[in-house]
Amino acid sequence: MSVKSAERVLDIIEHLSRIEDGISLMSLSKELEIPKSSMSQLLLTMVNKGYLTKSEGNLYKLGHKLIIAGNKARTSNDIYSASLPILKEKIALTGGTLFLAIRSSTEIIYLAKVDSDNAQRTTAQPGTRKPLHSTGLGKAFLTFEAHEIREALLAQIDYQRFTENTVTDADTLRAQMVEFEPRGYVIDDEEGEVGIYCIAVPIYNDAGSIVAAVSCAGSKSMMLENKDVIAAHIMEAGREISKTQGYNSI
Repeated sequence: MSVKSAERVLDIIEHLSRIEDGISLMSLSKELEIPKSSMSQLLLTMVNKGYLTKSEGNLYKLGHKLIIAGNKARTSNDIYSASLPILKEKIALTGGTLFLAIRSSTEIIYLAKVDSDNAQRTTAQPGTRKPLHSTGLGKAFLTFEAHEIREALLAQIDYQRFTENTVTDADTLRAQMVEFEPRGYVIDDEEGEVGIYCIAVPIYNDAGSIVAAVSCAGSKSMMLENKDVIAAHIMEAGREISKTQGYNSI
């Protein structure tokens, strides 16, 4: 049996995790369909406990307690622990920025980021979320998921446009997957951020299901100049991390 107040607290946390600039009590009450009086009490408790902060403009954001909890969850993740040494080993060979991510519904959550000395700056950071359709990591999940899961995700995605190259329909994504799957890696060609090109590969568990993805991102010119070499290193990283998860059919 679920507890209503606990569900509401979790709904508030999940909602605020998608809002960077904060939100007012009235807006949060309206968007989550929670009465203002109840919302006020929940927010007051969460602020007092350090799970939320309240600005001078009366806007609520996630607090330091959730940062601590999130970092603990991230660093205690088995895939994170297993992947980090491999990513650090590969970074010098690629010249880009290496990312590790898992999927949460129609979004990816970045678990790790490893920069090279000359890495192109990106907005992606550990703990942040991005949509599946506009990221190489997200498209890796779509490409290498089981067919029924893929189709369910394609039907649920909010196809928001971020750049001129963003794919905004399921049919185009399906066509890309037909091309990507035999290669073993996917490409994000300035689809999430202008100037950023990405190569991503799946990570499998012992049952042969994709559980995470790893990518290399960088400036388009650098990535295209070294595409074959980078793709080979990222695919090798994917295989090595998959082995740590019990996947042996490689």
